[in-house]
Formats: sequence, structure tokens, C-alpha cells
Amino acid sequence: MSYRIIKDKLDNGEVVLLDGGTGSEIERLGVEMNGLAWCGIAHMEQPELVRQVHESYIHAGADIIIANTFGTAPHVIKRLGMEDQIADINQIAVRLALEARENAGKDVCVAASVSSMPALDDFFVPKTDQVKQGFIRQAELLAEAGAELIIAEMVREVDVAGMIIPAAWATGLPVWTGFSASMNDAGSLTNYESPVRDDETVPFRPMAEDVLEMGCDAAGVMHTSVHNTGPALTELSELWDGPMFAYAESGHFVPPNWKFEDIIAPLDYLGYVRQWMEQGVQIVGGCCGMGPEHIRVLNENLAV
Repeated sequence: MSYRIIKDKLDNGEVVLLDGGTGSEIERLGVEMNGLAWCGIAHMEQPELVRQVHESYIHAGADIIIANTFGTAPHVIKRLGMEDQIADINQIAVRLALEARENAGKDVCVAASVSSMPALDDFFVPKTDQVKQGFIRQAELLAEAGAELIIAEMVREVDVAGMIIPAAWATGLPVWTGFSASMNDAGSLTNYESPVRDDETVPFRPMAEDVLEMGCDAAGVMHTSVHNTGPALTELSELWDGPMFAYAESGHFVPPNWKFEDIIAPLDYLGYVRQWMEQGVQIVGGCCGMGPEHIRVLNENLAV
């Protein structure tokens, strides 16, 4: 499915269904996660299983699947001593998603993620020209491999977004921006807190406002707890009047593993999604902890 068809669905007011968590589903099926890159090289180690994950989401009803590129930024891959494989790691991820589309026999849109996920030992993205050039190269590689949409995922810092989003725009592909949020002890919405660092948090709204000035074709909230997604969407909707998306996480991260604890039931998740749609969300799916059954329930109960 070319992005043109997704755009037509959005213009017609139809619901667009994303996939669920890719990295967490790979882990749930038994693939060992990498201590620095999480799921970033899983498709190099077990390509058949990663292709299977994409196919499972297509069969569940997803209109868009996201290639396994959340953890494949060059500055992360270099930390693994795999600098000479940066191109293959990124492009094979997209290729597997394209193959899954062909195998499933359903015309879905293949997206790729360019994320702010850092190496997991310090959870910090260096703000250097080398990292910036790495994001540019990654975006080019993803576009060359056949990605039809780039999603800037886990946006939580203006400076990092300022490297990712222009790199994505330079490919000529549509760009979606996915913000991640947390709630502090005072009940105020902030950027997404690191699970391994005591980073200084910043208020969500001004961060999102600055990032939105960089432009996007759709904006939304992802990699955020189910409970915090609604409040973040409320603030986002006051800053953005274009298409909005939401794909929340369930469980929690203890690097390098996703902990599948207290995962929300698919029907309960459907209830939250319906609330988000009342807030103006048109594009829905799931993030870490959410699997094919969550997407299947959304597909069966929403007008897609």
C-alpha cells in the first residue's frame, strides 16, 4: 500500500491501523535482546522470525507495519563494533518488512523508524555532528531500501529531534513525529523519563511545540504508558491540527529487556483507543508490550 492510499484514508476520515510493538514481540518470541541496541540487530540474527512478526501484524489487520529500525541508528551500531554493517542492518530490516507484505498478500504501507533510542548503557544521544550525519545516512538508507514513510519515534528532546526530522524530510518521504511522555510526581506532563538515568525532565508542551515547528505529516503519542497517552494527546491537540496517532506501551523496560508484566488486555486497550479517537486520533496501533491480538481486536471493533 503506497502512502498515497494511507493519505486518502486520512483525508476521507477513515481509521488507519498501525501494527503493535515490533521489538517487544520479537523478544516475546524468544530472541535475546542486545545489551546496547535492544532489538536493533535481531533481524540479522533471526530474519525469519522478524519477518514472521511483521506478517502476524498484517494478518491481524494492520494497514502500516514498521520495520525493525528503532535501534539501528549508526551511533548505536558503531558501539557494537559493527560500523561496516550499518547499511545492511538498516536495509535488511526494511527488506524483511517488504517481504512480509508480499508473503501476506495484503497491500500494506511499509514504514521505517528513525528513533532517539541511544545505546542502552547510558541512555544518552550525543549531540554531535557525527551523530547528526549518522541520522542523515540512516534515513537515506531506509528510503533507498524501499520504506514508504519515516516515523521519528520516541521524540523527547528538541536537539535530537532537530537532527532526526530534517534527515527524514531530506529523503522526500512523508514524515510522522511520535512524542513520548511521562508524568512527574507533581502530576505534570514531561518528556519521557529514562529508565537508566536520572535525566532532568522538561515540560512536555514547550518541547512538543518546538519540535512541531520542524514540520510533519502526522503527529502523535507513542512509547508512552496507556494512562499518560490521553493527557499527552490533550496537550498535543492544542498545538497540532493535522492527523494524530496514538500507540501506547504496556509493561516496562529493564534494559535490555521488556518486562511483560501487567500487560493491558486487548479489550481494555480498545476502550482507551476509543477515548483517544474522541480526542481526534485517527491512526491507532500499539507499542512495546502490545502484540498481534491487540491489533486484531482493534481491527475487529473499529471502523477501519
